[in-house]
Amino acid sequence: MIKAIKGFFYDFHCKIYNKFKKKDKKTSQKSIKRRDRVFIFFMLLIPITQFLIFWVYVNFNSILMAFQKFDGDTVTYTLDNFIRFFDEIKLGDSNLRIAIKNTMSLFLVNIGIILPLSLLFAYFLYKKVFFHKGFRVIFFLPQIISSVILITLFKYIIAPTGPFNMVLSWITDKPISELPNWLGDPRYSFNTILVYCIWTGFAVNLVLITGAMSRIPKEIIEYGRLEGLSLKGELFKVIIPMIYPTLTTLIITTVSGMFVNMGPILPFTQGNFKTTTIGYYIFSQVKNNMYEYPAAIGLVFTFIGLPIVLLVKKLLNKIGSDVEY
Repeated sequence: MIKAIKGFFYDFHCKIYNKFKKKDKKTSQKSIKRRDRVFIFFMLLIPITQFLIFWVYVNFNSILMAFQKFDGDTVTYTLDNFIRFFDEIKLGDSNLRIAIKNTMSLFLVNIGIILPLSLLFAYFLYKKVFFHKGFRVIFFLPQIISSVILITLFKYIIAPTGPFNMVLSWITDKPISELPNWLGDPRYSFNTILVYCIWTGFAVNLVLITGAMSRIPKEIIEYGRLEGLSLKGELFKVIIPMIYPTLTTLIITTVSGMFVNMGPILPFTQGNFKTTTIGYYIFSQVKNNMYEYPAAIGLVFTFIGLPIVLLVKKLLNKIGSDVEY
């Protein structure tokens, strides 16, 4: 009888204990989930706030500015900014027309010279040609050294009385006074800046392309050698198809930044001598506290650039496909 009573109270105690234990466990799980949600909320609060302010608000406000015209404190919505844009394009010597021409030249240099040369140099580094470590330092040095120092050095070299003109004078037997002012003459100034862009434009592409090449399985390269592939065949039949997604990314980013790539115009010429680009032209307008007209220019080139980027992406996807290995 006593054992039965003890057993009853023991079972009752166990049931009560387990019931409160489960309740405490559920409560602790809820509190943990609540703390996790609060933590995630505050972690996402800063980036979301920045996105809403510096992307959504800024872009929405810039779209409104493109249609605004200020007359004192009065704001009117009009198409005058867009009319001014198309009127300025019609003028043969307008800064906007020069900016468009220079921007397209800079884009063609990036896509037609810098990117192919980056691919070629990356392949040489990948194959570890003679003095490849030295070439790696030479290619990456412009990104390591401050651009201000590089531009100052470049301007000194090509100055009217600089080392380049001295050597050119010695080769051509012409006095230095008759040689071009490479940055002060509209006929040569922007082409000179393009040469600088080519000289300093390899590093980022080399990092991405050599990184993609280093991931290619060695077995595929060895199989190509057994099949008798030359270096040219290996590059075009093996390397490029294997790193095609990386090349696609580089091409699309270059195309998408076509109209906003300002180039090193500010430290070189500040847009003088017919060297302005679209990016620098917008910058110069904003610098003079003019916001409505630059907003209209940006909106126009956004509508032009968006379908171009989508079309290029579609064409690249048709030409090749993603490779997983």
